[in-house]
Amino acid sequence: MENQLKSTAVPILVSIAMVIAFWIVSLTISSVILFIPVVILSFVIYRFTFFNTCSRSDELLPLYLVAVGVQMIHFAEEYLTGFTTALPALIGAKPYPLGYWLAFNMVAYFIFILGGIVIFQKMKELMMIPIFFILAGVVLNGIGHVLLSLYVGGYFPGLYTALIYLVLGPLLMKKLFVLSRVH
Repeated sequence: MENQLKSTAVPILVSIAMVIAFWIVSLTISSVILFIPVVILSFVIYRFTFFNTCSRSDELLPLYLVAVGVQMIHFAEEYLTGFTTALPALIGAKPYPLGYWLAFNMVAYFIFILGGIVIFQKMKELMMIPIFFILAGVVLNGIGHVLLSLYVGGYFPGLYTALIYLVLGPLLMKKLFVLSRVH
């Protein structure tokens, strides 16, 4: 019973902290508000995957780390191609403050790297972190950049590296559900 409580309470607290953090950041970087529903979805997926067992989660680690590496290259592409101006311009907003955007991303990548440690150490109560990265950093990024490029009728900053996520996202999602099955 105590383990069940811990397996529920810790991810709920992590979810609440993430929602509050994203809401605060969204006051400056408006697009971050999209991450709040992904936090909720991450919790739901956690309940159906690693809530009961995390015994094989380390098998997710190599592909997860590849995705984190791609995310860093993706960030470089966004930075070099003007993402901080292009995205807000679509909604008639001012460009994102570059320093703030850089700091937000560096903190996020630190947390995603910690997600790798969570996977390696099989810390099931914190599996929300890598699940969130898989959903927001990989799946949402891949789909989002493709949709934005279709919307503008050409290249949108971050598209090229986001295309890699169209392959990595489904692979990670499949691995996530296969590895979480109790055998």
